[in-house]
Amino acid sequence: MPRSFATLVFALLQSSDGKDAAKIIRFLDEHDRIEYGQLIDGTRDQAVPLKNDPFVSVQVDESRVLKVKELLAPLPMPPSILGIGLNYWGHINATGLEPPKTPSLFFKNRFSYNHPHAPIVVPPASTLPDYEGELAVIIGKDCKDVSEDDALSCVWGYTICNDFSARCMQAEDPHDTSRPSYHKGCKGNGGQFSYSKSLDTHCPLGPAMVPVSELGDGSGLQLTTWVNNETTPRQNASTSTLIFGVKKIVSFISTGMTIEKGTVFCTGTPDGVGDTMKPPQYLQDGDIVRVTIDKIGTLENPVSRPGVVRDASASLNYGSTVI
Repeated sequence: MPRSFATLVFALLQSSDGKDAAKIIRFLDEHDRIEYGQLIDGTRDQAVPLKNDPFVSVQVDESRVLKVKELLAPLPMPPSILGIGLNYWGHINATGLEPPKTPSLFFKNRFSYNHPHAPIVVPPASTLPDYEGELAVIIGKDCKDVSEDDALSCVWGYTICNDFSARCMQAEDPHDTSRPSYHKGCKGNGGQFSYSKSLDTHCPLGPAMVPVSELGDGSGLQLTTWVNNETTPRQNASTSTLIFGVKKIVSFISTGMTIEKGTVFCTGTPDGVGDTMKPPQYLQDGDIVRVTIDKIGTLENPVSRPGVVRDASASLNYGSTVI
């Protein structure tokens, strides 16, 4: 039975902790207006809006309840998206690469930006597509040369990033005869990461963003990544096991370089990516990838590979989790 307006408002007052939102979504309402708000407990399509842009204030407007027509990425297209490579020991050990001595920075094209539930579109040239579930940091103000002690003053909060990767465009020398046969025909790109992680739609963000006042330095959160209806997560690690934590990353990258408000950092992925499985398992047309992080939610996206025929033996899961 549909909940009455009075019941929804009562639930809102119970869940919004007075005036400030603890978990913020960005969405289209029933009039196709873009709004920020907080879901009402027990609902997936009812939210109380914020009074202002969340970079200004996270106060909720308790006088209104809006219908959530479509969930969007929790912030508009960032001015830049940065990634950190090789930041969990398990991932380093699985790849056989040398651990970095400082945060290993790469840049993602901002047009890799994508929304929850929207398809990740893999072009035909990308024959080895792979997921990477990650904690994402949202920068709340322009920062430069910030110390580790002051680094969190630059952080607005956190969301989830799927640092989707075109492994075929990462190979140092795709023509190396010692590489596995499934790498044949790959373009490669000198072994660096940026191109392989910058294809359009290859950085879904969401489903919500949580202020730094709620999550502190982002440690102690369990991250899991699931593919289709598998009963065991492919990735399963705590953000406490990041080699370089959020404070170190923000301080290091701000050295001599202005980080603009709204910038997103994807902080690195744990062990369990398809590329290092034995044998490797790359994503197929119709696969569903879900990345869950405690206190933030679940980011879910289907994979679309136009012109590629799916392996009939692979299973699917069309279940949907909004938050």
